[in-house]
Amino acid sequence: MDWYGKTSGTTIGNGLGFVNRVQVGIGLVIAASVIEGLAQVCLKKSVLLVERKWLWLIAGVSLFVLEALLYTVALQWLPVATAYTLGALTFVATALFSWWLLREPVDQRRWLGLALIVLGCGLVAA
Repeated sequence: MDWYGKTSGTTIGNGLGFVNRVQVGIGLVIAASVIEGLAQVCLKKSVLLVERKWLWLIAGVSLFVLEALLYTVALQWLPVATAYTLGALTFVATALFSWWLLREPVDQRRWLGLALIVLGCGLVAA
């Protein structure tokens, strides 16, 4: 049974067997969150760098468009309240990408907060 109480058509066939539509929706929201985190870093780079400013800006905006498309597809299989809550993983992705690519510091309190976000999203997805 899926989120809407329907039992027919709740799985998607693939070469490895069947995948629940809710699982696909969750995967799409996670992918959208990672893409949005990377988009945020691209926009930050566009304001930090003089050279190739437009390249970073176009990359950031393009990633936002891709993120919106993935998120919209995910809404076909997830309630919006669940998808939006899982979208909090964007905070985690943005912090990780900014720490890794921009060398921005992340203190222990922020790491703890990010871990709690992941834990909360895990509870929502379960």
